[in-house]
Order: sequence, then C-alpha cells, then structure tokens
Amino acid sequence: MTDQHKEQRRYLRFPPDEWEVALIQCSDEMVDEDKFKPEIAGLVMEESRAGCGVVVLDRQLADRIESGDRCLVKVARLGVVLAQVRWIKTLEDGISRMGLNYIE
Repeated sequence: MTDQHKEQRRYLRFPPDEWEVALIQCSDEMVDEDKFKPEIAGLVMEESRAGCGVVVLDRQLADRIESGDRCLVKVARLGVVLAQVRWIKTLEDGISRMGLNYIE
C-alpha cells in the first residue's frame, strides 16, 4: 500500500446529507464568518474528520485554485476552517471532484 493510499483512508468516511454544500474561499487568510466570501460552491460527496470530497463545476475552478493551494472552507455547521486542496480530478467534461484536507 502506498503512503498516499494510507493517507487517504486514515479516517472513516461517511456520506453527507444529499443537499450538503461546501463553500470555498480561495484565500487562506483567516476571516470571521461574517467576512467570509466564498468563490466556489460544490456538492459534498463524502466527509471525514480530516476533510471532504466535493464535486464542482470546472468553470468555478479556472484560474482560482489548484492542487496544493490552501483555502478557507465552510461545510454545513462546521464553520469556516483552513484547508488544503489535496487533489483535483476531472469526472467528465465541465465537472471535477476535489479533495480537501482540513488543516485546523
């Protein structure tokens, strides 16, 4: 088993509610929730204690964020947390999935 595979499955995954959305601000400068300005919204496909997988439209990602970048994310009642984009994979034309790892 590779180190990356071990990292991916270190925490138990669980399915979110069908309507759960992640809001992402492409800056990693911490702000209060009232100053949080999301630039990307995506449907949460899976969650864990350490992060989440999100499906987004490619047009939201263009020139805003890429693998390795830090960002702020708000998922459900979690509040705004610092995260890192671990990977971005194309699912089909115009749609991608991204993995976010919570840093805090």
